[in-house]
Amino acid sequence: MRRESSGFCSGKASTVLTEQALQWLVDLHSGDAEAPAWDAYLQWCETSPQHQHAAHAAERLWERLGSALERPPASSRRVPLLGLTIALSLAGGLYWQAQTQGWVADQVTALGEHRTLNLADGSRLELAPHTRVDIDLEGDRRVLRLYAGELFVQVAADAQRPFEVLAGNGRMRALGTGFDVRREGEQVRMVVTEHSVRVTLEGDAQAVDVDAGQAVQFGPHGLEDAQAVDIASATAWRRDRLVFNQQPLGEVLEQIGHYHRGLIWVRDNDLRRLPVTGVVATDDTHAQLQLLQRTLPLRVRQFPWLTVIERDDARQK
Repeated sequence: MRRESSGFCSGKASTVLTEQALQWLVDLHSGDAEAPAWDAYLQWCETSPQHQHAAHAAERLWERLGSALERPPASSRRVPLLGLTIALSLAGGLYWQAQTQGWVADQVTALGEHRTLNLADGSRLELAPHTRVDIDLEGDRRVLRLYAGELFVQVAADAQRPFEVLAGNGRMRALGTGFDVRREGEQVRMVVTEHSVRVTLEGDAQAVDVDAGQAVQFGPHGLEDAQAVDIASATAWRRDRLVFNQQPLGEVLEQIGHYHRGLIWVRDNDLRRLPVTGVVATDDTHAQLQLLQRTLPLRVRQFPWLTVIERDDARQK
């Protein structure tokens, strides 16, 4: 699934507005006689698109607490003070978790979704499925914060405003135009497609410049040396393909899982180490899983919302 949009711009103000929206919800559900009216909250939501975005984000957080987002009946009793205190504590902790994990990020892509954005500064951003990223183009810097997933950015030149991507414990500053970043947990891989990108890690003053045609990986254990990489293969997801070269089956299935509806369960963990080489089309993952069955000593059984990968002893090599 692809979606195109243009003119997107977001700033740090979204965080403040989300906090305000969350406070509105706490007050509205407090049962206090002096609590604000829901009409006032709705008017606040309609102040701007940014207010609406913040309200939706806060309501998603509130739903995770199990609260109903509807006008409480007139006969409802007041929420006990202890209950309100607990709700506030949970909401605060949940909001902190949402911020660190990107649950309410500016851009969040769904299963199988490939989204393209034309940013306000003229840059072009592509997002792979299951990607969460914040975008801040205000002030004297342009910053993307990648919480999970993968993105490709074609940076518009602006010598006065550096363009950076933050992911894990690393900062990547564009010295040219194009690069790809993938984050899985705290591990990050970057591929440079044009010119070069400067990488620095938290707590390390040394910077490393990575040139076009090279890739680096980094995480809590440091930055690995840059390696030559085939750009077309490394960014094949942009063309609805995944390319693997002697990669473990477990990693292959994780990538396919971003496009496959339902759970993929490998019954034998030894199967996860089987090397896989080939090209996977992301628009028909069921067919691609069947192809794995024909080329590897395994059996694929597909049920609604569940795909089971198990060893096929009759086809052991």
